[in-house]
Formats: sequence, C-alpha cells, structure tokens
Amino acid sequence: MCNMSGWRSQDRPVGVQWRTPNHEDLLQRYSGRVQTFDQSSPGNLSVLISDLTEEDGGTYSCWINQNQYRNFSLTVKDCKLSETQENIIHKYPGEFVLLPCACSDQHTKPVSVKWERVDSGGTEVSNEMELYKGRVQMFNKNLPANLSLLISNLTEQHQGTYRCSINNKQSIDIRLNIQDCKLSETQEKDIHKYPGESVLLPCSCSDQHTKPVSVKWERVDSGGTEVSNETPRYTGRVQMFNKNLPANLSLLISNLTEQDQGTYRCLINNKQSINIRLKIRDCKLSETQEKVIHKYPGESVLLSCSCSDQRTTPVSVKWEHVDSGGTEVSDKMANYTGRVQMFNKNLPANLSLLISNLTEQDQGTYRCSINNKQSIDIRLNIKGCTLSETKDKLISRSPGDSVLLPCSCIDQQTKPRNVKWEHVGSGGTEVSNETPRYTGRVQMFNKNLPANLSLLISNLTEQDQGTYRCSINNKQSINIKLSITAEKREISDSSGSLIPWIVCVALLFIVIGQSALIYKLLHNRTQGSASTNTERGTQNIADDDYENNPSGARNKISMAAIYQSLDHKTNQSDSVYQGLNPNTNQSDSVYQSLNPNTSQSDSVYQSLNPNINQSDSVYQSLNPNTN
Repeated sequence: MCNMSGWRSQDRPVGVQWRTPNHEDLLQRYSGRVQTFDQSSPGNLSVLISDLTEEDGGTYSCWINQNQYRNFSLTVKDCKLSETQENIIHKYPGEFVLLPCACSDQHTKPVSVKWERVDSGGTEVSNEMELYKGRVQMFNKNLPANLSLLISNLTEQHQGTYRCSINNKQSIDIRLNIQDCKLSETQEKDIHKYPGESVLLPCSCSDQHTKPVSVKWERVDSGGTEVSNETPRYTGRVQMFNKNLPANLSLLISNLTEQDQGTYRCLINNKQSINIRLKIRDCKLSETQEKVIHKYPGESVLLSCSCSDQRTTPVSVKWEHVDSGGTEVSDKMANYTGRVQMFNKNLPANLSLLISNLTEQDQGTYRCSINNKQSIDIRLNIKGCTLSETKDKLISRSPGDSVLLPCSCIDQQTKPRNVKWEHVGSGGTEVSNETPRYTGRVQMFNKNLPANLSLLISNLTEQDQGTYRCSINNKQSINIKLSITAEKREISDSSGSLIPWIVCVALLFIVIGQSALIYKLLHNRTQGSASTNTERGTQNIADDDYENNPSGARNKISMAAIYQSLDHKTNQSDSVYQGLNPNTNQSDSVYQSLNPNTSQSDSVYQSLNPNINQSDSVYQSLNPNTN
C-alpha cells in the first residue's frame, strides 16, 4: 500500500513508479494483471496485482519523484503436492477411477500440471489421445488445487503407471491395475445333446466383476467359422449374456442339428481360450435288415422305420419306391395322394410310413433313407386276385330262368383292381345294368364280397345265349358258354314229367291214411271190459302217437318222397335256389349253407338229397331215371 495522504495537490509528486523484485517497471511487467487507484482516489498510489503465481513473489518498491521509495515484500505460496508416494489402485473393466493429485494448501495452484502414462513412453493423458478420448476429466478449473484425473469406462489397456507432474518439479506416480478376465476353466469339455435341443457352451471369468476386452466364439473344425447370428447357419439360434453379465461369456445354441456337432472355442483377448466338444446324438436305424410284408388290396400297411434312440431325429428322411426308379413316396406324388402318412412331426424318431387303401400297383420294395447314409428296405407283397378257375364252362338254362355265371378269386380276402363281364359272341358287349339289353336283369356281389365276381342274370331269353367272359386286371379271364334251350312239358313223355309220380305219392298217402283210420275204428270196438282195458294199455305205441299227433306220425314219412323222385342215379347240378342236405356233393356255390361234410360244386342254392348227383338245372323235376 502506497499513500500520499496529507499532501496538498500542489505538493503532488511529479512521478510515481512501482518496481518489481527484478527492478522492472511493474506496470509494464504485469500489464493486464495490475490496477492503479490514483485516478479515482488521489493520493492512493497502491496497485492491485491479479492472478498471482509463484513467480510473482519478491520485494516490490514504490518510488516517488525518484528519490523516495517504500519496499513491500510479497510472498506467494506455491502448490505443494499433498502426496508424492506411489499409490496402487485396483479396478475392474467398465468401472471408473479417480487418480488423486492435489495441492496440500487448497488455496494454492501450480503454474503447470501434466498427467502422463509412464509405462507407454510418457504419453499424455487427455481427451486429445485416442485411447482416452471422451473418457478423462479434470477439476482444477473450478478447484485449482485439485489436480486429480478421472478416467471412465476402464479397459485392460488402461492398466499402467500414471504420473501427475506440477511446475516440472514435483510429481506423484499412481499404479493402476485393471483386474482382467481369467477364464474359470480352460480344460476341454465334452457335451452330448440330441437334435432339436438347446445347449449352453460354458465360458466365464473367474472373477465375476471382470470382463474381457474382447470375446469370440468360433467353430474350430470348420476353419474357425465365427459362431454368431451374423453367420447364416446360426442366424436366430445363438445368444450370449455378457451384455447384462459381463463375466458370463457362455454361448447358447438352440434347435440343434447334426451339423452343429464339432469343436467350439471361446477366445478372450486373443490370449486365453477353452475348447468344448459338442456331440449330437444322431439317429441310428433300429433295424437295417430287409423285411417282407404281405397285404391284401384295400388294406393299410405300416412300413416301419425308426431311430434306435427315441430322442434322436435325423436331419433328413426319405421314402422311395425302389423298383419304380426311386419314386418318392409322399402326398405330393399323384399315385399316393391322400394315402400316405408319417408320424415324425409329433414323434421325431418314428420315421414309419402308413399307406392306406392298397392296390396291386403298390407292390414293390420301399426304402427308408436317413441323412443319405443309412437305409432299410421293405418288400411289400400285395396278394392280388387269382381266379379260382380259368377253364371254360358250359351252362344250360331255359328262357325265363336265372343263371349265376361263376367267377371268383381263390383267396377270399383278395380283390382285383378291375373286373369286367362281356358277351363275347356279341362283339364284347359289356354285361351290366348300363347296357340296355341287360338293364334291371344283372347283379354282382363284389361290393359286399370283393372276391366274388360272379354275375347273376335273371329272366333269361334266347338272345342271352352265348359266351360270357369274366376278365380281371386285363390279365386273367374265364369263358362261360350259356346255352338257352326250350323246356319240354309233354305229359306223355315219362322221362320229363313228375305228374305220374306226384299222383302215385298222393294215392299212397291216401291209402295209408285210410288204413290207419280203419284200424282205429276196429280197435275202439274191442274196448268194453276191464281186461280189455288192460290189454289196450299194452297196444303198440305207434297207434297212440297217431291218435294224439297225427301230423307228427305223418312226418315220419320222408318229405323227400313228396317232392323228389328218390332214384339214386338222379343227376342234379347248377340250380339257383336249393337247400343243403348233409351228405350232398357241392362245389363252386356263391351263397351256400356250408355243412362240414359237404363237397360243393356248381350250385347256388341247392336242395341236396343223399347220393344224388346234381347238374345243370334251376328248378328241376326230378324223375328217377333222369340223367
């Protein structure tokens, strides 16, 4: 403080000068930092020095008129670091660190301050450096004595020794250790999984607070292919967890396939790694030995094919018809549309094929192939219709009769793909209700009895005469010649009439009845005493039977005597509606009541009398001498 108090204006000094400790003119030396007051306060020769530094310390002098002066000693307290001993700080990646550096006196500040990275050649630590851009901050603008450095979002590259230097004289070193990720395990592992499952390939840091600078999953056995959603084969199937859990580097792969099998590597910071061998348990066919299956047309067949392990599933499965050039068996193929079904959608290990409504064309060898490696062949035999007879036949009928033209499969469970009846003699005219001449007169039975291909023609006419052919599958056939002959009914012709026989039988019946009546009357006359009553009790039991049940007595007479000529040489066959007698010789009938001891031949419905040989009649008058 330099004052001129008490001086009069006329005594005002001619010159006033402030000199620095170096005897320099203060106003010139500190231009911009000094302020005088004599203009506003005459007599006040003081100066104000702003923004002091350590260099501003020393003895200042105030000179008046070059002969009077006064000295002022200015002491500027400079910054002394509160600590100079090296520190060690431990941090984790991703965290922030405050490297402490401060003046012991909070009112002081250094002339200069510098942070540098000692272990990287004295690299300056500031936002101008790429490694630290946007991550460092200092506080000395608002707090001049606080020279600390804040580094955010630490990485392993930030580990090292940092130095805080002030005024190029004092410094403090701080060792920053970034606790980096160390893999909890590095020994190779084996993991077994099934197709369609998910797998977690484990990889993690031993310290859960750490995280690596970089982590990479790769497929070792496929040339180091990166395993990520950016790789097409893994798109949408992989997931990592290190965003929320930095130390968890595990990899989740979903919906596994056999192609995912191999060795996976978790690599961190291009230094540490762990290999994991993933094995996918693929499908092995439970059977590979060829099979033979027999079926009938119209049935269904299950061609079995499955994995031995029910939890496995093949990458691909294909059914093909080997002997038709490897034709694929699926709903997409016209000849199988709506007839095939597989079950591997719900049961992945079940690769079986169901074929419904079998036809003879379905016969052949079927192959179930998986992954283009394993296969099983199954031979499917369709038991087709084989005609029970193919030898030509001759049948005779009369106008107005009905005739059953026999045609059938040997195996009653078989049926032909197609059957056709035609009249050969009339240019192959089809015999069906669609043909006008046969409308309402023909009937077949194969709807209910598929193996019965016989044809029933009613109300025969002479025009129906000719050769009929039953053809199946355009391969087998049988010819039947139908002869229509007029029936002879002359009474004088004893060989063709039953009237005399019927009359004889009727007379015989009357005689027997009358004899029985006379006997009864005579018997009643002898009754009159007790002794005769006793004798009556001992009479033949047949009499009582007749009295009490005359119809039953009459039934003791064979009914065949009424309706048939009982000559043992009579020849009968090929009737349409006949009843069956136990010892009758029968064959080739369509609807017969089959007695265990019966041999069947050429009849539909026959009344078979013992020992009678039947042939070629619908409703025959059985004359004893008829052949």
